[in-house]
Amino acid sequence: MGLISLIKADVKFKQQWFLSQKSWFTRNVRVFLEPGTIAVIVYRYGSWARTIKPALLRIPLYIPYALGKVLVVLGFGIYIPSKAKIGPGFVIHNFSNIFISEGEIGGNCIVFQGVTTGHLREQPEPPKLGDNVFLGAGAKVLGSVKIGDNVVVGANSVVISDVPDNCTVMGNPARIISRETNWMAEKREGKKVVNY
Repeated sequence: MGLISLIKADVKFKQQWFLSQKSWFTRNVRVFLEPGTIAVIVYRYGSWARTIKPALLRIPLYIPYALGKVLVVLGFGIYIPSKAKIGPGFVIHNFSNIFISEGEIGGNCIVFQGVTTGHLREQPEPPKLGDNVFLGAGAKVLGSVKIGDNVVVGANSVVISDVPDNCTVMGNPARIISRETNWMAEKREGKKVVNY
């Protein structure tokens, strides 16, 4: 997908899940002024700029990214390296104290404030997250772990081992509390989804 297509997918996913009941202005204008959306757009631009060849063309394109990244890190407390591989539909809901490593994240991922994904000294590979992953406020995903599709990581949970598909995990260290999670389908069907 191209830069514009990825940004559209990110914004559409945020509008669908968090702003569907809001006013037209909030859904279509204010969404672009939210710190989480700005951080994702800056990341997308930086990730796209890395692909430009030859390198001489990349340098002038990287200058706006560097300035935007400084604004996002210092102003909003969100760090996402341009080397990270993140699928479409990436949403940062709220902001502050968010650190995303250079790992892989699938499509339709929601991140709340205080989330960290990163490697450990003993496990230098960053985590890999599947599609439809929900990371609650303060969640930590650490080490060379793999998180499957349709996974909910509860607030303040610390994930240090692999998580299979369709699970909800909570605690420190995180343990599976449900093996029948499909939070996206439940949300689409209008069922009340537990706030993690």
